[in-house]
Amino acid sequence: MSTIKKVIFQSIFFFIPTLVLAIANTTPNLEKNSLAIFYKIKGDIQKPFNKIVEKELKSIGFYITDPHKRVNDQYKKEYGSTVLDVLSFMSVVNDEVVLPLLNIDPRIAGFSPFNMLIYKKLDSDFTQVGHLEPSAILDMLEITDKTVREKFTASFKPLNEKLEAEFKDKGLKFTKSYLPYKKLTKKKMINFEYTFERTDDLDDFIDEFQNKFELAFIDKNYLIAGYHNFMEGTDDAEDILTDYDAFWTYSLCHLEYSYNMFDNKNAHPEAGLFAPCSMYMYIKKDSNLLVVGMPTLQNWSDTLDITEGKRVKLVHQLDTEIPAILTSLGMTAVPNENPLTRKRDAAKAATPTKKVAEEKIQHIENGSETIEIIVPLPPKVITNIPSAIQIETMNGGDINTRSIKFSKRVPPNYIADRSQVQKDKPTNTNTNIGEVNKGRISAYIRGKFIDVNTAEETLKKAGFQIISTSVVNKKGDLISIVFTDKTLTAMASKKNRGFMASLHLLVNKKDHHISITNPLYLAKAFMQNEFNEKIPKEILARITSNFKDLLNSKDALKFQLLPKYQFMNGMPKYIDMITVKTGNDLLKKAKKHKRVVFMQKLNNGSTLIGIKLRKRTNKFTNKIGTNNAGLLPYPILIENGKAKILDPKYYISVMYPLLQMSEFMTIATVPGAIEKDCQRIFK
Repeated sequence: MSTIKKVIFQSIFFFIPTLVLAIANTTPNLEKNSLAIFYKIKGDIQKPFNKIVEKELKSIGFYITDPHKRVNDQYKKEYGSTVLDVLSFMSVVNDEVVLPLLNIDPRIAGFSPFNMLIYKKLDSDFTQVGHLEPSAILDMLEITDKTVREKFTASFKPLNEKLEAEFKDKGLKFTKSYLPYKKLTKKKMINFEYTFERTDDLDDFIDEFQNKFELAFIDKNYLIAGYHNFMEGTDDAEDILTDYDAFWTYSLCHLEYSYNMFDNKNAHPEAGLFAPCSMYMYIKKDSNLLVVGMPTLQNWSDTLDITEGKRVKLVHQLDTEIPAILTSLGMTAVPNENPLTRKRDAAKAATPTKKVAEEKIQHIENGSETIEIIVPLPPKVITNIPSAIQIETMNGGDINTRSIKFSKRVPPNYIADRSQVQKDKPTNTNTNIGEVNKGRISAYIRGKFIDVNTAEETLKKAGFQIISTSVVNKKGDLISIVFTDKTLTAMASKKNRGFMASLHLLVNKKDHHISITNPLYLAKAFMQNEFNEKIPKEILARITSNFKDLLNSKDALKFQLLPKYQFMNGMPKYIDMITVKTGNDLLKKAKKHKRVVFMQKLNNGSTLIGIKLRKRTNKFTNKIGTNNAGLLPYPILIENGKAKILDPKYYISVMYPLLQMSEFMTIATVPGAIEKDCQRIFK
């Protein structure tokens, strides 16, 4: 080989590894630089995707918490237009993985749950499915602990493998890609602490605090879009989290912000990876310190390189507003460090300090800005927080069935758009009670107050059998009497019709009246195409002839639309029941559970049971109206080896016909909580 050839050969030989190294250095490092993984699939795949998330992911430990399907429908209803064909937030969490990690660095709850995003634009033939990468999550939370990083990251491998296997199994061809992030923001987290006066009953403090917290955010047009209690995440959660008295996560959403971010011109639906925002809160064992943390929204704009003026302004607005709300609640901003290892004054952490100053100045960083907030310092949490709403009582024969008055301490726009408030008094006196009137029918029949014993005796006199009498609220002033008879039971003894097997009478000591579910209304809704008016009309006649001075409620719907009723497009109908458990031992398990209030055998072998919801779940009637609290105990139909419930989004709305979207949003976490409460009956 000539000298020239040798030089050329050696130069090439030397250059090749240098070139390979250069290429390697420019290739995205998925561990460090990837924000999210996305699967691109042709067509509309909502149904198979929803099934995968709701059913199939359970096999690998990922459970859906508070699904929000077709958020774009709400955008269209609220703002009049949408550029999206679908946008759904399917929040999931793997409690088996996360719970032990909370003992090392509780900030991992800042993305627990996280969103399994699905979206499709109207002008696109492809659906996008994706989720944040674990390395990006950990970097945004500033978690460096090796154990947490390794175990949390490892849990995502089976998740991706399961998704891909399910896509293939369902014949969905996909392309996979990784979305790199532009940069990580400087101010990644919002961290606060709150010192409170601890009493013997911590649950009372938590109830009062959560009510105050939720009202404060709702007043600023935020939605409580989700709630996850880690202490109930698994059967042994309390054994794992022995160092905590309480640990939960809120999912927060701001409709205007989300619409402007995800929808309309030049939208960023991929930013739905971050939605809803997770804010965690916990109380260490025997502590009087509430710790709060949440990723900033600037994570969204910086990682995705969102630069449009209006959107960036909204990011800064919320990143300023959220700390301000927390500060107004008496909380103190703290650095973003692992709160379990952060050094603090032990004496201050152990006992509450008296705040003598009338005002305090806090400086909160927001990206490159420093914002000064002057707020009052309350000496302690208010211990007598009023109920969210108050229902006017009956005066003589006149019942105000849905009129709402606000306490001075309740935000004035907590319940918005109440155009029906002044129109809510029944107008009919003693004719056509419970029947169709001008095409509409009342869901309830209201009457003057009688005590429980009188109500029971009157039902028995009318030929009804009492199945159960139970208190449905903490104060004990709402009592639900469940009753039936042979004709009602026989009518409901058909497949998927068992929910019609009994009726409820609510003795409302709080508002001093009674309320009876209208058999004709329920039969038209629940019997579907097997509706026959003869039996419900006979039952209605027995009710109206034995209970005096009855009135129709203004809670009414169009009679002919009841069989296909849904709260809005995309929401469930009667037939969209949820199976909470399958098996051959469902009745056996139900009989042992203390929350089962009644069990009613049907002629076809099915069994209708009613359960008492958990305390937090049960409070939803205080927000949307105690007059209709007679929909409880919550019904579960056990039939052919399945325990089924009416989808809570359907059942609540059909039993609250005057419910407004603004009200529904205040109980956004309740449907998911009801489903979980029903599932627990069969564990």
